[in-house]
Amino acid sequence: MTAGIPVKKEAAEHLPFFFAGERIASFQLVRCLRVRPLSECWLAVRLDTGLSAAVKFLRKEHPRIPQFYDTAEFLRTCTNPFLIRVFEYGETAQDMPYAVMEYADGGSLRKRLTKGGALPLPDGVALLRGTLLALRELHEHGIVHRDVKPDNIWYLSDGTFRLGDLGTAKLPGFAEEPGAVFGTASYLSPEQARDSTAVDARSDLYSLALVLFEALTGKRRRPRIDNFAEALRNVLADHSAPPVEEMRPFATGKLASLLGRMMEYSPALRPSDAAHALAELDTMELPAGNS
Repeated sequence: MTAGIPVKKEAAEHLPFFFAGERIASFQLVRCLRVRPLSECWLAVRLDTGLSAAVKFLRKEHPRIPQFYDTAEFLRTCTNPFLIRVFEYGETAQDMPYAVMEYADGGSLRKRLTKGGALPLPDGVALLRGTLLALRELHEHGIVHRDVKPDNIWYLSDGTFRLGDLGTAKLPGFAEEPGAVFGTASYLSPEQARDSTAVDARSDLYSLALVLFEALTGKRRRPRIDNFAEALRNVLADHSAPPVEEMRPFATGKLASLLGRMMEYSPALRPSDAAHALAELDTMELPAGNS
């Protein structure tokens, strides 16, 4: 569940603005992938090469259009292999911003966990290392993702994966009104559950640790609660120690310890950013997976 930009109805109740067969720049729209009140995403094909791509559109009244353009430019020029690539972006004839990006035809990590259960340790290590590399790139540019979760880690057909959906990322140079709370409750850090505008890189590490707990053990660290306010209360009230012992059967002792520190309630007890977590991970002798 996600809050911030209000979503009060299921996406299926919203009709797409565009239609299959419509041409946007050098791409033709094939199939609508997702519709939300202020955005929609389509599968498209490039007319001259046949390349499949995903095209995200924002409605003109979307409150984060400047951030959308900044993020698209960052991802267009970024060469990090674990961040989703943007090929081009612009504005339609109807003045709607759009971005053309890689199409993750292998589905999300959420889909993979739902279908196949927990990942083997080598694949979990590859997932952690690749996502930390993606987050290191963001953190070094002053960006906090703020929505790291299995649904936003996408696989390509060649088995590689990308961290995507920076739609709610905290970007340098953009002021935000303090006190707003948004994100996906099951993966929020405690500080993000209090004030999502005041978080730093350590919040992303907390969310990633929750993802790895689920990927390695096959179960969620937190129950899914549909009421967002109740879910936030649950996050803030849970001062239990990180589940290091629960992870040990599925990971090495050092890896379980690192994930436990990433999952500490207090940000001061976590690694300071993805670079520090990655440096510690790279000192461990761990099995390598496919990434």
